[in-house]
Amino acid sequence: MENPFVITEGRTFTKVEKQMIWHKPASHKTSQEELRIASEIKHNWLDPEMKIMNVLLEGDAGSGKTQLARALSDDLQLPYTKVTCFADMDKTDVFGALLPVVSTDDNEDQELLEAIYQTDSLQTVLNVIQQHFQIDDNQAKERLSQLIERINQPENTKSVEYKFYPSEIVRAMQRGYLLEIQEPTVIRDASVLVALNSALEPNGLLNIPTGIIRRHPDCVVVITTNRNYQGNRPLNESLRDRVQHAEKMDLPSIEVMIERATAKTNFSDRDYLAIMAQIIRLLDETAKANAIKGVAGMRSYFFWVNSLKQGQDPLESIFPKVLYKLTTDETELKILQNALEQSGLLTKLQQVKNQQKLQQGRKISQAEASERNIIEEAENTTLKSEAISDESSDLDAASDEILEFADTGEKEPEQEAMTLPEEGQTSDAESKGNSASLDEEDKLGSAMSLDELTELDKTKRKELNREVREALKETIHAKEGTILHRPKINEKALEQGQELTQKVLPEVDSLSRVINDLLDKEVSNDFSSGKYYGARFNPGHVAYGDLRNFDKKNPPNEQPSLALAVRVDESGSMLRDDRMETAKLAAVALSLFAEKTKIPLMLYGDSADLSQREKTSIYSYKEFDDSYDFMAAKIATMKPRQNNRDGVPLRLLAEKLNQQAADTKVLLSISDGQPKALPDYTGERAKQDIQDVLQEYERQGILFIACAIGEDKEQLRELYGENNFVDISDISTLPHQLLQLIARFI
Repeated sequence: MENPFVITEGRTFTKVEKQMIWHKPASHKTSQEELRIASEIKHNWLDPEMKIMNVLLEGDAGSGKTQLARALSDDLQLPYTKVTCFADMDKTDVFGALLPVVSTDDNEDQELLEAIYQTDSLQTVLNVIQQHFQIDDNQAKERLSQLIERINQPENTKSVEYKFYPSEIVRAMQRGYLLEIQEPTVIRDASVLVALNSALEPNGLLNIPTGIIRRHPDCVVVITTNRNYQGNRPLNESLRDRVQHAEKMDLPSIEVMIERATAKTNFSDRDYLAIMAQIIRLLDETAKANAIKGVAGMRSYFFWVNSLKQGQDPLESIFPKVLYKLTTDETELKILQNALEQSGLLTKLQQVKNQQKLQQGRKISQAEASERNIIEEAENTTLKSEAISDESSDLDAASDEILEFADTGEKEPEQEAMTLPEEGQTSDAESKGNSASLDEEDKLGSAMSLDELTELDKTKRKELNREVREALKETIHAKEGTILHRPKINEKALEQGQELTQKVLPEVDSLSRVINDLLDKEVSNDFSSGKYYGARFNPGHVAYGDLRNFDKKNPPNEQPSLALAVRVDESGSMLRDDRMETAKLAAVALSLFAEKTKIPLMLYGDSADLSQREKTSIYSYKEFDDSYDFMAAKIATMKPRQNNRDGVPLRLLAEKLNQQAADTKVLLSISDGQPKALPDYTGERAKQDIQDVLQEYERQGILFIACAIGEDKEQLRELYGENNFVDISDISTLPHQLLQLIARFI
């Protein structure tokens, strides 16, 4: 495209001058300031009274001043040169200096004499001459003789010649270049700046020892300076007055920052770029407001984004790339971190990071994919179960009638542990209960009787309640009555557990088989039993001749790639539209799938206001260290109860999930409405409590996903955030959707 701002049509440049004209790289993004300055210069170029020849760009470091000056060289088609000022700069640095002219022989003699002065014998002198001129012994003697003659000749006392060497400023003024003068405000001697005044006049003259230099009519001067930085002084008023156009250079808009970062780094994830740009702007504003001398500018932004592109965690790389460039003072760092904390931007950045995991799953390189014979279709194979012709898992259509949970004063009766009949009479009931999990060949943990399970739960319940009190100690729930229960299984629960299992088992079997096949293939391709593997060649091992030429490295201990915590809302409203039954199906499906794929699983239900003493009730169906014994029967005891105080179960689950060693930690919340509990846990108070939990644990890598199955979908979306929300509009698909969702993380 033709450049509309060229001011040098018809002018002939030398080859060197053509090379001095800056060429915009592909990453350059034209700013509004550049367009404004270039158009102003072009439109007024032929007007001798209004011609713009001096431009001032004043702004923070990293705001793009030098980049803009170079861009003007391309726009105006002028050779670009620059002078960087320093504190002890004087007038000779502005105009040039008279310096002695030294001939080549004199220069060589001086170097040789300095070397000879360090010797202590004639032979040593000759050796020095030999080495200096790379000659033999006889030639060295001749050279020494010639040196002595030159030193003794009277003409060596002739007068020294001097020559004027003009500065880069004079050269640019004389030849008509675009001259950038960087940081003139650091110069301590004010008279030096005044000396520039005559040069900045439209027809300025420079009086130098070799004569008077007139400013070339094409010369454009761009003065770039920071403001209010340590070592800077106010720009001289007379010099500022000779500037025809000035720009206040601040950080560009978020959109421009994103465009420039994309062009500069080739990183195009706008979710990341937008949040990181907002963080840079916030830190810049906070630093200025608190007189912090460092800079958070475009350079920091570019290098921070580039570190993300290279795979670094932006929540960690923000320190060396941004914060430590602003300051390393602990007090000032605390101010900046508090500003970030209050803004919630770091939490949003963590949410974007979590969302990438949700959308992308686990990525491997092309080389690894080829080595393991994985093709594109494998992604779909992983996430899609085999077609199931039997549609027995479909639920009946939701009833139009809304059932009200009327008995708000209901107190849950205490259920005694079931006593088993004699051995010969237990086969039916026991087989029904065990069919939910005990007949699986890949079962985790050992099978136990219901009596053994009851005794174990009594001991464990006390321990878990102590952990609950400790976890809630510093929260608004510390003085509320929170009690944790373990489910009590009866014969009815065993039968219901079997029914739930039969409904979801076909799909669970199908999906878990696909997942396990892929995982088995991955392990078998990567590791061989009893052997070493390695990726680094060690040449030191070659000498042993045992062909073990790579660094030994045992296959890593198996660490789960995923840990899953599930929360089921057991409030009274879950009675409507078969919501609780569907939630039970989803919980059984997830537990079976977790057992078959060996995913660490934790499952809680919760309610509130069951009694005056018991403000929050937690139902521990499975802890991470529990076996899967009677799991479906335990889930069958779930039921709609009273209100819900969401912040408590979310905090308890997140705290235990955070202690897991998995790469990805997901917390699923299955709920049909907003939090509400007596006396005032609702509205903004409840919202703030939940969001405090989300912010605290999202920073530690917990991924929260809210599965909304009721009318309050939009309120839950706002509460948890768009990236942490799944809309289950068709409640009958809840088990299927959750299985597919979790499979993506493995």
